[in-house]
Amino acid sequence: MPESERPGFDANLRLYAQMEPDGASLAHLLSLQDALPAGTRRVPRRQLHATLIHFGKVMDVYRVISAETGISRSAYDQLLGGYIARTEALLPPSAFRLDPLGTAGFGARGSTLVVEYQPSLELTALHGELYEVLVDFLAACGVSDSAAFMASDPNFMFAAALRPHITLARGYLGAVPPLRLEPVTLTPMPVVYPGH
Repeated sequence: MPESERPGFDANLRLYAQMEPDGASLAHLLSLQDALPAGTRRVPRRQLHATLIHFGKVMDVYRVISAETGISRSAYDQLLGGYIARTEALLPPSAFRLDPLGTAGFGARGSTLVVEYQPSLELTALHGELYEVLVDFLAACGVSDSAAFMASDPNFMFAAALRPHITLARGYLGAVPPLRLEPVTLTPMPVVYPGH
């Protein structure tokens, strides 16, 4: 397939290994957002998801990797196609049910309001496999120390640790009202993500 026809390569789209809530779980998450104070900057419903591995924008990542390794655009594109295929092949068709741990504030100021979930054994195993695919991709691109590279890059700095969460709101600095949290059922989404 020509490069121009492969989604995400020239459009600088984001790549994620991510999961979306099923209908009942989406309704629950929207009800949690509705319980937040008026004026809260809620995450749009189409962006309610749990990220397993964040890759970032494909050309932004290329610029960083090529500056370190000198990899050509065509070689990167070929390896990226393999990364996408391997990642999508690992994502199972089955759903995951996750139990809530509570709400938390993420980010430097703690202003990203999330619901955190207990990682299941199956989800933890899946994350480990997805992480290995990412490490293999970086090594194939010529990154000599993938751990150091990922720790210094905002796209990958959280890739090694699985901390399942779904973001409800951004720029939230007030007290969190009591929220009745329920388990959610999540299903895998396509890796190439046109949102954001």
